[in-house]
Amino acid sequence: MKYLALLLALLLPMMGTAAQDETPSVEASDCWMTLYTIEDGEEVECGYLIVPETRGDPDSPLIKLAYVVLYAAGDDPAPDPIIYLAGGPGGNAVADVEVWLDLPFLEDRDLILIDQRGTGYSEPSLNCPEIENGDWNGIIACRNRLTDDGVNLSSYNSAESAADIADLAAALDYDDYNLYGISYGTRLALTVMRDHPANIRSAVIDSVYPPEARSWEEYGKNIAAVFKTLFAGCAADRVCNKAYPNLETLFWETTARLNDEPADYRRTDPATGRERDAELTGNDLINRIFVLLYDSESIPYLPYVIHQVTEGNYATLDELENRELFGWSFPQQKDHEDIRNSEGMYNSVECREEIPFLDFDQALANVPREPRPLYENSRLTIRVFFSRCDVWDVPPADDIESQPVASDIPTLVAAGKYDPITPVVWARSAARHLSNSTLIVVASGGHGVLESTYCTLGILTDFFDDPLAPLDTDCVADIDYPDWVTE
Repeated sequence: MKYLALLLALLLPMMGTAAQDETPSVEASDCWMTLYTIEDGEEVECGYLIVPETRGDPDSPLIKLAYVVLYAAGDDPAPDPIIYLAGGPGGNAVADVEVWLDLPFLEDRDLILIDQRGTGYSEPSLNCPEIENGDWNGIIACRNRLTDDGVNLSSYNSAESAADIADLAAALDYDDYNLYGISYGTRLALTVMRDHPANIRSAVIDSVYPPEARSWEEYGKNIAAVFKTLFAGCAADRVCNKAYPNLETLFWETTARLNDEPADYRRTDPATGRERDAELTGNDLINRIFVLLYDSESIPYLPYVIHQVTEGNYATLDELENRELFGWSFPQQKDHEDIRNSEGMYNSVECREEIPFLDFDQALANVPREPRPLYENSRLTIRVFFSRCDVWDVPPADDIESQPVASDIPTLVAAGKYDPITPVVWARSAARHLSNSTLIVVASGGHGVLESTYCTLGILTDFFDDPLAPLDTDCVADIDYPDWVTE
């Protein structure tokens, strides 16, 4: 199996610009990224999956989806690999292959990483440097460039990506496989389970974004709820509450003040470690705390950092973002840091599968009016995203993309109580329609929780070992509030 991709590549005829059929195929490739701890060609194999951009269209061009197989380290690997589905939409997976080394559930099972269509090393890329560079009309410029290049933006969607996953497993000659999705990857996993269930042995969906979620209509209340959870968590802990008894009030007073009068300070660049002049507004503070809530490791530090910011020590926020508060140095520069999340893929999925099913006025009306700085921040975010979809202009998906997925495939469902973007209620909603599922909620967790503790990692490993066996999840009850840092 290890050399199948190379064999197929040698046998493939030269391909034209149009798909002759829809039989999946792969071609071998040198790995695109520098491998620091493993040797290319030994434990890792890189290649492209070749598929039509638009299935069912005989004139569709072919596109190339980058994938990596990380082979199991054990002597007797299981025949069914794990296929990891990154979040986003628009996140990439292949460049980060080395972060998967030494995870226990990969000792006896191959791992397949794929850069979903439009992302990472896949071709074409729907990355938008025009947006990343801060151009005022970046989204228009990106859309025009991609469509001028012949990209069919409406073909970059969950249903086509789900077919890509099934095609990849078939092309690599795996009879059965396991899905492991995080964030948007859970929505993609559910779509594969709906459209191509035949060869799926099991599925793991962590921090669930189900198709029935009314994401932007719920955005305001979900953001308000997670900030309330953060402050209530500190208040319920004797040590944290003693250190910061008025944390919630001080935070919202500080955000209001910073919106009226932004603060100038010296900010440390997380990539280079160099200092530069920076400005902090109240909206900046809200947005940066929101992002930090994704990371379970950062959550215990948030009351301390928020307190420091209310005292005028704004650089402490950078120190947490740079993980200096963990005692870490700046992250090592790597050759693949130019591989960014794909804004174009994000737009194509969200503007096709979410926005057409939502009501803009209702989304604004659902935002809680207090605290006022968060009310204004959430309404601004909603307005910006809906206007972005007006520009991206892709046709709406079929109604099925807004309906729950029902399946009896063994599924492990996970959620974090402090997750700022995929709340626990979404995981519960998905689990209700999965008749053979187990749901765990990590009380101290953010976004992506199954690898955040020894307890959950053990549950994940047990599940992949035998998805049909009853899971011992008792240890989850012992995970209480975060271990708050107050010094």
